[in-house]
Amino acid sequence: MDGDPRTGVSFLVAIADRRCHRVSASRTLESELLQIEKGEGSETILLVEDDEAVRAVAQRSLARFGYDVVPVARGVDAVRIAKEFDGRIHLLLTDIMMPGMNGVEVASAIAKLRPGIHIFFMSGYADQDLVRQGLLEPGTHFLQKPFTPQELAERVRRIIDGE
Repeated sequence: MDGDPRTGVSFLVAIADRRCHRVSASRTLESELLQIEKGEGSETILLVEDDEAVRAVAQRSLARFGYDVVPVARGVDAVRIAKEFDGRIHLLLTDIMMPGMNGVEVASAIAKLRPGIHIFFMSGYADQDLVRQGLLEPGTHFLQKPFTPQELAERVRRIIDGE
């Protein structure tokens, strides 16, 4: 804690994920912690979604939270980008049910190209239905559509952070 009656008080807060933030007296500690919990980041996400509207919303939502999003409509394009992209891709966010390569096939191909990449599936189908059909393993990172931008960003942050 650092303070002066004329200028206010500021706190240095160390969070478990080792991020440090200075909080002024005009901002509450709670609101600062919420910024972290909201899912903000700067990592690169490869987004694969065949529905243009869903892809656009997911891209805008994640970009608003600071992520660098590489959006594609088809699985084959995602695999090509995973091969050619020079930087690190931290997370693959893919729809499951798509024409051509489905999301599970896309994830398998990209995981071979980029070991250690985080995989996150989304679908309009319930996860238990996808497990029953043999498309998803139990415990796989999954988000059912529809979802809010906040839900998406929070889940992405937790997956990247290894939670």
